[in-house]
Amino acid sequence: MNSTTDLIVANLDSFDAILADVSNAMKLDVTPQGNVNIDDVVSIVAIHRDLLDDRSAWWKTRREVYARFASHEVISTRTLAAIPDAVRDEIAALANRDLESIASRWAELGDSTPADADAAFLALQRLVHVCMQAKESELSVLLRTNHPPNDFETAFYNTAGKQLQNFKKAFDSWDESKRYEAHQRYNYYLKQGDVDCLNQVLRDFSRPKTSRLNLKTDQRKIRKYITKRVKSYAKSPSPALGDPGDPIGRISLEFDLEYEGFVDLVFDTRPDAAEADEFVEDTGDRLDLFHWYEGTERFAGDNLPLTITLLDGSKVVIGSDSDGEAYDKHIGSMLRETLIELRHEGAFSKLPIADPCVFTVGGVHTNYSWKSETRSPTNDSP
Repeated sequence: MNSTTDLIVANLDSFDAILADVSNAMKLDVTPQGNVNIDDVVSIVAIHRDLLDDRSAWWKTRREVYARFASHEVISTRTLAAIPDAVRDEIAALANRDLESIASRWAELGDSTPADADAAFLALQRLVHVCMQAKESELSVLLRTNHPPNDFETAFYNTAGKQLQNFKKAFDSWDESKRYEAHQRYNYYLKQGDVDCLNQVLRDFSRPKTSRLNLKTDQRKIRKYITKRVKSYAKSPSPALGDPGDPIGRISLEFDLEYEGFVDLVFDTRPDAAEADEFVEDTGDRLDLFHWYEGTERFAGDNLPLTITLLDGSKVVIGSDSDGEAYDKHIGSMLRETLIELRHEGAFSKLPIADPCVFTVGGVHTNYSWKSETRSPTNDSP
């Protein structure tokens, strides 16, 4: 069962009353199951402003759209969001010729509510109509989200034996908000196809989140991981992109901080690999560094500072007002230095390297991107 969202045209002064009206007893101007939640609005506005590839600008847009968002005081699965008037007017002004292209790009996003472009177009039409109606009436557009039963809690209570005993004490101490966060994480792992989603969530939420990172310690783990992957590839070539019999034209160290926390070494043997700029979602041989994701959660979600020890031993603090760009840069720079060091040490010299061959560092959900200009697997120039 999926979440549904009602589009409501109402006076903003009624926000708290509508949030508290769990039984939906209030007489309101409601468009039921609007198929647009507050994150969809962020995506639509970002597409219209052409900001999808600018992560810093995307975060600013998200803060703007999220200006009035709340969960029910007790029932955290009931949420309400008000589209800011300026954003309401921006959506209301979308011309019909814009809708199809915006809807098409929206549907391609992995987290969009509509299942396809046609559904996205109809949902966008409905949203534009409601925004026009609200603007003409000088009222606000509110999005009331109705979530399905909590799958995580159901799975938790259906488990038995030692596993339940081990986590029940921690679970009983969680408030409604944390239980709903666990529900969201459970659904995320479910979509990823993880075998034991429940264990993953209990692990994530029962251990203390990191408050500091040491990139020197992480680099040692990453060096071992890269060395192991290179040796394995030399024995049995299996590129993520291209054919096993062709030389390697690109070696990429990809990373994620925003959704999971990992690094993944990707070998590319395609003829145009040196010019390509393509990320592989998961090779199946990545190094999980979950504390990197916890670092993002700390400053972006919990509004707490994150302390990072850099490779030279100095410390920096990422504040709660950060858009994540500094965090990306520190992690990305460490990965770049790691690749350069290993390349200079000859770690890649036994691989079938093409000419030209480039080394890259970057991620799907990051602004950091680096590509070498060298052709030699042992040259240490940047």
